[in-house]
Amino acid sequence: MTMNKEYNVSDFLAENVKQERSTKEVKITGYKKPFVIQSVTSEEFDQMQKQATRKLINKKTYQEIEKTDNEKFVDLLIEKSVVVPDLHDEKLQKSWGCLAEPAKMLRKMIPKAGEYGDLLEDIQKISGFEIDKLSDFVERAKN
Repeated sequence: MTMNKEYNVSDFLAENVKQERSTKEVKITGYKKPFVIQSVTSEEFDQMQKQATRKLINKKTYQEIEKTDNEKFVDLLIEKSVVVPDLHDEKLQKSWGCLAEPAKMLRKMIPKAGEYGDLLEDIQKISGFEIDKLSDFVERAKN
């Protein structure tokens, strides 16, 4: 490997790298203020994937397999990404009748499937995924 003379390891040290979360305002019909979403980190993505994956035994082969619960994964992704409103706020949850169920509450708050899908698409984009890449990733994880 040929080293570039401009290469300096200090350019890659954690203290020298500026890594900020991206945020974006998303207008949702019926609300006076926009929702605010943030990007997720690769570490958070891995953690969510682990939380949404279960180990099962294949009844035919008796081999252990992993199965990703896509709905749970999307719920975790949305819960982590939506920062305004605070989906964990008890007053907000009581208002929508969804105590301790932030993802379910958000589906009630955004009843139009298209707007909910657009929000998820914006989360994918802001987190660095190309459209449909996250869906492909989840699909591969299922197999």
